[in-house]
Amino acid sequence: MNMPVSIPTSNRSRRALPVEFGVGIVLVASILFFASQRHEFHSSENIRLLMKQSSELAVIAAGMTLVIATGGIDVSVGSVVGLSGMVLALVATRTHGNLLLASLAALATGAGCGLFNGLMIARAKLPPIIVTLATFAAARAAVQLFNNGGGISGLPPALQEAFDRTNILSLPVLFWIGLLTLATCWVILRRTKFGRELLALGGNRTASRLAGVRTERIEIMAYLICGLLAGLAAIIVTARAASAEPNAGLYFELLAITAVVLGGTTITGGQATLVGTGLGVLTINVLVSGGRLYGQEDQVARFLVGIALLLAVEVQRARKAPS
Repeated sequence: MNMPVSIPTSNRSRRALPVEFGVGIVLVASILFFASQRHEFHSSENIRLLMKQSSELAVIAAGMTLVIATGGIDVSVGSVVGLSGMVLALVATRTHGNLLLASLAALATGAGCGLFNGLMIARAKLPPIIVTLATFAAARAAVQLFNNGGGISGLPPALQEAFDRTNILSLPVLFWIGLLTLATCWVILRRTKFGRELLALGGNRTASRLAGVRTERIEIMAYLICGLLAGLAAIIVTARAASAEPNAGLYFELLAITAVVLGGTTITGGQATLVGTGLGVLTINVLVSGGRLYGQEDQVARFLVGIALLLAVEVQRARKAPS
């Protein structure tokens, strides 16, 4: 007699939809809500502002995606943005407006911080949260030492002109910078040996090492890239403000981590999605922009971002739970 065969479908049903589906729904719902409630939300001026604001977070979140994919974390990116911005402004003012040298100095500062994090984590075997928290504190303290804790203004107008006022195909150049950064990291993650080994490292560190993956090199490179992109974000932030401020980059680590996890990248590593990260960035900035139109302070938006991070982690844990 043929017995009925029960085929488990719970895991398949859980994976029937892409991991980016949830954040995509939240993004669309948020846009529709604010657009229907506040006509200023879908004005061309607000949309352009939203694109510019999303670019700096997209750049940082792209690097954060690579780090989290290894199973690590980097809570220093906000302070590194502040420090790199100060270095950019200092070099620009001391070299009579040499923006190329100033930009290279900002990128080198970010990359140097990332390299330090990677070496301490991969070679010294220190926990990522401890290392990057130390860098967070040290970089923010260093920012306060510049100009006696004040900002640096008087930067060459060409800096703001190049990054904040230039358009390509009628869209802000900052939008294209953010999009290109996400696309480049997607190619690295999905189309290169480095990307495959990075995901393998996050999935199973011991197995990766036994398979011949140079785990230390991969981990160091992930943090170096994250730091380099924090330096790039510092250039964008400084250009938009036309000055370097000691509080630049505050809460960027919270926003970047939330965008990455909300987008579907697994907080424990081994699985990453740059498409989801991009959607997470847009979702966060839509919430912040909508909140401002309602006259709410940014602290309210950050509170909501914190709640979103907790919910995203809980959803990931539910996905992994056995049926």
